[in-house]
Amino acid sequence: MIDNDQVANLAALMLSFRQMRTEEFPRPLFSEPGWEYLLELFIADARGVRMTGRQISEQTHIPASVASRWLMYLTAEGLIIGDGSGDLDDELTLSGTAMEKMERLLQRARVLQNHLP
Repeated sequence: MIDNDQVANLAALMLSFRQMRTEEFPRPLFSEPGWEYLLELFIADARGVRMTGRQISEQTHIPASVASRWLMYLTAEGLIIGDGSGDLDDELTLSGTAMEKMERLLQRARVLQNHLP
């Protein structure tokens, strides 16, 4: 992973900010379950932790039915590895392709952050 700690910390900051928004604005305004799953799994991988879909849905307040559909979609797209059936109790991980894409995107966000006044 590129600058493992710094990029994972940036992902954690993004996720914390996303969760903080719901303290001020209605949660449905920011509904992006797929992105939250990718961020959570990226951070978990960087920290050497395994997570289930249920753990992620509980942390991010994503209803189980919605989480299950997103797990099936993300698996079908080749972005996460699980059993693909939408079982929330399976341990999940990002695929190699998803990991590379997340690293590139977060590295680009870090560059933008460093260019702020």
